Amino acid sequence: MTPTALGDTLAQVVRAVPGVAFLTPGIAGRLRSARHDPRASGPPRGALRVSSRNGAGPWEIEARIVTLAGYRACDVTRATRTAILAHLQADDATANNDAAVTVTITGIV
Repeated sequence: MTPTALGDTLAQVVRAVPGVAFLTPGIAGRLRSARHDPRASGPPRGALRVSSRNGAGPWEIEARIVTLAGYRACDVTRATRTAILAHLQADDATANNDAAVTVTITGIV
């Protein structure tokens, strides 16, 4: 599975976690041009980074999220990390017990 395809799938997984308001857009998403298509699919750039060293090593996943005000940030962070790892273990194409997952909360709404 390619990092882009995995990123799209993981974006859906992260959005389904209770307490996650949305994935944080990167600087490119914040400085949209007039030609930006809001119907474009996939996670906002900078919100979810998926990579692996040399294309063969374990996945390195970084998720940047904004949480809802009624939820504890640490609980949402743990639930998001758990959801990502559960998806990686359930998906035969990406099964990898050595995945490194980092979840950063960038705001609360």
